[in-house]
Amino acid sequence: MITNFFTTEGGEELAILPRAAYEALIDAADEAQDLADVRARRGEPTLPLEVGMAVIKGEMSPVEAWRKEHGLTQAQLAEKADVRTATISDIESGKSRGRFDVMQRIAAALGLGLDDLAPPR
Repeated sequence: MITNFFTTEGGEELAILPRAAYEALIDAADEAQDLADVRARRGEPTLPLEVGMAVIKGEMSPVEAWRKEHGLTQAQLAEKADVRTATISDIESGKSRGRFDVMQRIAAALGLGLDDLAPPR
C-alpha cells in the first residue's frame, strides 16, 4: 500500500492513502466499536477505542494494551502472573508468543479470558 504524507501550511500532518485502505480502516474502527458496545452491555472488560485500534493495526500487543489499561508496569504484571518480567517484555514486543500456560496466567492476572490476549488476525 502506498501512503503519502504531507504537512499543511498550518503544520497539520495529513496522509493520503488508497480508498480501499481507507475503507478497511473505517470498517475495522466500526467493528471495534461494535464489539466494545456489545461487551460493555454484557459487563465484559473493554479497551478504549484508540487502544483497541492500535492493537488491530499491530502497533501494540494485546498484553501491553490490557496491562496499561489496568495501570500495571511489566514488573507488576509479571509478579501477579508469576512469570518473569522479561517474559512479559518478550510477549509485548512480539519476540515471543508466550506459552499457553503463561498466557493463561497473564489472562487470569488481568481478569480476562485467554481470547482477550489473542492477537488480531
